[in-house]
Amino acid sequence: MKVGDLVTLSQYGSNLENMWRHHRDWQDGKLVGLLTEVYKSDSHWDQTTYYIVQWINPKYKGLKRMMWSKSGHFKRSDLKMYRAPKKK
Repeated sequence: MKVGDLVTLSQYGSNLENMWRHHRDWQDGKLVGLLTEVYKSDSHWDQTTYYIVQWINPKYKGLKRMMWSKSGHFKRSDLKMYRAPKKK
């Protein structure tokens, strides 16, 4: 993934504790965000790469991975590339 890609939650990300109330929107393809930054944490206890997502719908503006994390910061396993849902 690179900056500028459209992303959504992966199956793993949609099952996170904080995401249960948005599960239906995720299934319908409404949960779409723009990847704005890739941030490598350089802390000695947390050397993780975070992907900062700006969600397109204002309803999801403060969406967090966990209760204690910063809004918009997700791990790679939480995200996948967005594909528009097929028309019925």
